[in-house]
Amino acid sequence: MKKLDYIEFPNNSGSDREELILGLTDKKQKRLNPKYFYDELGSILFDKITMAEDYYPTKTEIEILENKDKKIKKELPSNSTIIEFGSGSNRKIKKLLNIVDSPNEYISIDISKDFLFKNSKELAKDFPDLKITAVSADFNQELNIPKIHNIKKPKIGFFPGSTIGNFSRIDAKQTLVKFRKILKPENFLVIGVDLKKDKKILEKAYNDKEGITAKFNKNIFKSLNSKFGTNFNEKNFEHNAFFNSKKSRIEMHLVTMIDHSVKIFDKKIDFKVGETIHTENSYKYTYKSFERLIESAGYRIQSFFSDDKSFFGVFILKVTR
Repeated sequence: MKKLDYIEFPNNSGSDREELILGLTDKKQKRLNPKYFYDELGSILFDKITMAEDYYPTKTEIEILENKDKKIKKELPSNSTIIEFGSGSNRKIKKLLNIVDSPNEYISIDISKDFLFKNSKELAKDFPDLKITAVSADFNQELNIPKIHNIKKPKIGFFPGSTIGNFSRIDAKQTLVKFRKILKPENFLVIGVDLKKDKKILEKAYNDKEGITAKFNKNIFKSLNSKFGTNFNEKNFEHNAFFNSKKSRIEMHLVTMIDHSVKIFDKKIDFKVGETIHTENSYKYTYKSFERLIESAGYRIQSFFSDDKSFFGVFILKVTR
């Protein structure tokens, strides 16, 4: 088995504290960055969401990777380095590693260190001849990692799961620009995008009858309590997810059920009945609206693959500048 490397990128905890307080004291709308979902339990819960009956994105994306594998293979360079941004579980990367001809190396970047290292060890067993590097980092930060910048082989970025939909249009562009700077011109980004569809289908996916998404949403409090010593009680909140047609996005909120206060560092923050914390967005795109976004960020669409119902799209993008 080839060597499995680990890199832990320093986290700017001071910036996290500032962001947390600013978000929870916003008078228009209290908010939390969805990156706080992904402690070890949060990552496990999200993996369970992807297998829930009502949640179609993961199943559909995997179906595309399986059914269009030969066509996708023709679009991507052999002997390349694959860099996955926000890796999560191994199910999708296994599909891509089996599609690409003779991949040279796999670099996995994820914020959940324990989950990342566990999955990297498991993947190394499945691909014993592949060099694997696990990078514990928040890809929202500037990642000045010489190992990545010094790669001479062709590069394929991988950003599945419609994670791009969690960003506002402005932040999505900025994120794609960060990826572009890492990948460099003439290299590729394989990206999964949830397509716009009937509101009922969307809302059902984010309010699964098993209640896993609700547990995932409320687990953000356990993550914050562990990381920052806050004293949130998840029983004081309820999960709510709905489609905002005007903004073409699913919004996830935590609704305050009783008046109470929470101590956050040296601040006491009040929560009133009915007030919500906005925890996540999931923007839905058409082909054209996504094309406009990626072109503004320095890419062009090389190819596009979808399922029979046009629920989900896998785009292969080429870096143009």
